Amino acid sequence: AMLKYIAKLPTGGGTPSTRQFPVIARNLVMNQLKYRCQKSYIVFLSDGLTNDQYSISDKSFNEPNKDLDEFFDKSFSTQNERKTFFEHADHLTERLGFYSKTLANPAAHTDPKDPNTPLGFGPYIYSENYYNGTGKGASGITKNISAKLRTTDEAGKPWNSIDSLTQKPFFQTAQTYTIGFALAQEGDEDDGKDPDANPDKAYQYLRLGAVPPAHYPNGNFFNADSRQQIRDAFKTIFDQIKSEVKATAVNVTTNAPSIGVSSTSTNDIGITARIETGNWSSQLCIHDLTNKNSKDKGQTIDKNDCKVQPSFANRQLLINDGNTTYLYSNLTPDQGLDNNSFEISTNADKNKREWLDGLLTWLSRAKEDKDIKQDGFVLDYRERPDSARNMGDIIDNTIVTAGGIEFNKQKYLITSANDGMVYVFRAADDPNHPYDLKFNYMPMSIERDSYDGSDIVGHYYKDLLNKDYGKNSLHPHRYLLNGGIVVRETADRDDVKAGNQIFMISTMGQAGRGAFAINIGGQDIVSGNNIAAENIGSGSWYKGVSLFQTPSGEDNLFGYTIGTPAIARIRVNRDTNASDTTYTDHIRETALISNGYNYSGAATSSEGSDDESALYIYDALGVDVGTKSFQKTGDPKGTLIRKLVAAKEGESDGGGGLSSPTGVDINNDGVTDLAYAADYKGNVYRFDFRSPDPAKWTVNKIFSANAPITSAPAVFLAPENKQDPLAKNKVVVVFGTGSDIYQSDRDSLEQQTIYGIYDNYNEHTATLINKNSLLQQVMTYADTYSYLSNYPFSSARYKGWYFNLNTDGERVTESIQKLVTTGTVMTRTYSVNKDGKLNDPCQTSSQIEKTKLVSHFTQFNALTGGALTENDAHIMIDADNPLANSIRMDDAIGLLITNPNGYDNLNSGASGKEKKLGETPVKNCLRKAPKGIDDKGNVYDIKGVVMCPVSINRLSWREVKTGYLS
Repeated sequence: AMLKYIAKLPTGGGTPSTRQFPVIARNLVMNQLKYRCQKSYIVFLSDGLTNDQYSISDKSFNEPNKDLDEFFDKSFSTQNERKTFFEHADHLTERLGFYSKTLANPAAHTDPKDPNTPLGFGPYIYSENYYNGTGKGASGITKNISAKLRTTDEAGKPWNSIDSLTQKPFFQTAQTYTIGFALAQEGDEDDGKDPDANPDKAYQYLRLGAVPPAHYPNGNFFNADSRQQIRDAFKTIFDQIKSEVKATAVNVTTNAPSIGVSSTSTNDIGITARIETGNWSSQLCIHDLTNKNSKDKGQTIDKNDCKVQPSFANRQLLINDGNTTYLYSNLTPDQGLDNNSFEISTNADKNKREWLDGLLTWLSRAKEDKDIKQDGFVLDYRERPDSARNMGDIIDNTIVTAGGIEFNKQKYLITSANDGMVYVFRAADDPNHPYDLKFNYMPMSIERDSYDGSDIVGHYYKDLLNKDYGKNSLHPHRYLLNGGIVVRETADRDDVKAGNQIFMISTMGQAGRGAFAINIGGQDIVSGNNIAAENIGSGSWYKGVSLFQTPSGEDNLFGYTIGTPAIARIRVNRDTNASDTTYTDHIRETALISNGYNYSGAATSSEGSDDESALYIYDALGVDVGTKSFQKTGDPKGTLIRKLVAAKEGESDGGGGLSSPTGVDINNDGVTDLAYAADYKGNVYRFDFRSPDPAKWTVNKIFSANAPITSAPAVFLAPENKQDPLAKNKVVVVFGTGSDIYQSDRDSLEQQTIYGIYDNYNEHTATLINKNSLLQQVMTYADTYSYLSNYPFSSARYKGWYFNLNTDGERVTESIQKLVTTGTVMTRTYSVNKDGKLNDPCQTSSQIEKTKLVSHFTQFNALTGGALTENDAHIMIDADNPLANSIRMDDAIGLLITNPNGYDNLNSGASGKEKKLGETPVKNCLRKAPKGIDDKGNVYDIKGVVMCPVSINRLSWREVKTGYLS
């Protein structure tokens, strides 16, 4: 409707810019303000020079007039002085700037009692239009307008009331952007000339009317010469405005606590994260889980005991801008980074090196915090107590251990934190500090809300330094890296270049829209040379750390990548009649990355993917990892092999964003054949990679739960069934519904469900499974202990099973863990109590919002959806109720099962060491009894597991164990 109205507007006559600008400014900007802290902007577009018309004065030069408040004309002493300014040709180019500068200057009007206190618009805001119509002539100002003065904002507070943060009065201003169209082009930056020196009067009128008065990017004047340039100018302006007005009124954190385990044949070490929200820091607490006195109700480690932690003395900081990795200790100002790279404002020439000597020095902990700030620096430098200096806060971050055995533990410990860093530790021979930090890695250039690379995560690093960080809505807590991490160690080799490369893929989580990959350590599988943490002795070691990151700008179609990627070896051979069984060549290490979710307030784009669900398959290493190959393919690391779209944007069944994938190696030969993933709309998909030609890869929807699914499914092998001859081709895809991604999700009381879907993966044109074809098991809920039914199940009769969770909003927000044929998961229930209403966006005192979270430890038979028996694997949370299917546990509880059975072909994309391609499958049994560990320091025994048989043969007086898993 607005476009049609604009199209009908007459285009004849002059250009009364000078006359109309103050009318628009006062009637539509100042008088329309709602709140005292509100920012205002004017975008002025013109294709020519203004005429000589000007508005009536708002100052009485003779007798007093209450309606004339002198907002604009206060500086004129006489009527003749004003008339000379608006009628003399020498001042023509200055007239727009006269108004725009007054609007932008809070000190244009000050408190009569205190000339040093700016008031801005405060005493000049009315409930009706200040100017009548065109603003000229004797009736140009509304009669008796002084009686319509608005003294308070919509929150009922005076416009110039005291800001509780600054302890100074609020003031209001407006910033003006100007866009010229088809103006004279003398002075062109591309010709080496100064565009601000253009003698054209229309050009200078608009340039001087912008605030600041210079050509973009030095000021806010844009000179466009085409329709596209006008669009680009508006986009740049709106992106800049959006970045300035972002605010967080309430910051709520809900998370699954982070836990890691280093598991060897003789030793288990538990790693838990302890978070301090007062200074937004974390500590990694390390506990030896081995020689503990087991108790029926779980052995307990003092959860307040965090005496054993990693050491941080050898920290080296790496920063990657999307193209180059920089080592902080080697950085100089001539390497391409500057204050603009981190969006640090300039202070003349006083802080040119603040990005390096200030921000990065603080992030690298290279100096004491109190010693960093220099004269001229514009940032705060928050002082962190010693216990908070080592790590940022770990909220929803993954903790992974990887690599061979070193000092009786796994060689590497990897995690990330919301200071924007990956943390890579290596095992140390020190019982008080079992791991030592080797390096941090910061992917600074991954985008947040922009689609042109203008809004990147690195622009928010400076927020960490503020003394009020995370304390109020003006200084909110930032998620700068909390995505899922998967770490892969390549398979053992028999050739002369034998070595294992250890690398990782990470999504950005709530921090941004994308993912990245880096080397951790080990040896490059092509050259055999040490890399990353095992090459730190080399002067250029850091150059080999980065592998790739997903694209930014118009090619970035990711939403916020909340979830965990997968790493999968997949055949890639586009040749006609290529083999689909070879192990010797045409095998790639691929990164499977879901497209993620957009969220309320995210930037939109005509090329965006708000409702799309898609899986991206990237070549992680650019190497053929076939058993007879191990050579570069010619494709760069990070080459997109294929994008598989499961649900398209705009379709009735658009998916709302794909969640984490689970890889499946059907025949257990080391090559991933399938992946299963679900999306926010509740659709479950099978992605099929069995053809070596990526063009023939397929995706099929197999089920729709009609409720959000935000975690990766667990996959179990379907049991043999004589009544179901197709059972040998089936897997059980187990998942739960529920979400806490959006604020509305957390408050929802919709009943959620856990499902197990029997999928025949050889049905290439899969028919959607209907919920009516599933067996319903029933959970009978009680206060603390709840039990499932155990109705008989047969895959010949049913397509799967399900049971509903409680009606209090209980949901599944993390992946179901596998324990032989048992599924375990911590479900969540939220209740929110708010202290007061947040009806005043200018009130920066924190609204108290308490989220009470209740966890339920849920375990069930993953093949039937029913109750467990003593012969089924089960975690002993409570010896008095060992087979309870749901146990209430207050607070957010994270639980991890130790000692996973090496390579799991039904989760082939998970962290861990790869098996040799084509190697004989191992038995489905365990070589060491697993345990359960939670983030509170409790260790739980597991009963009902099947252990691998051990046969011992005598050979030259040595005992050789031949029945263990490799």
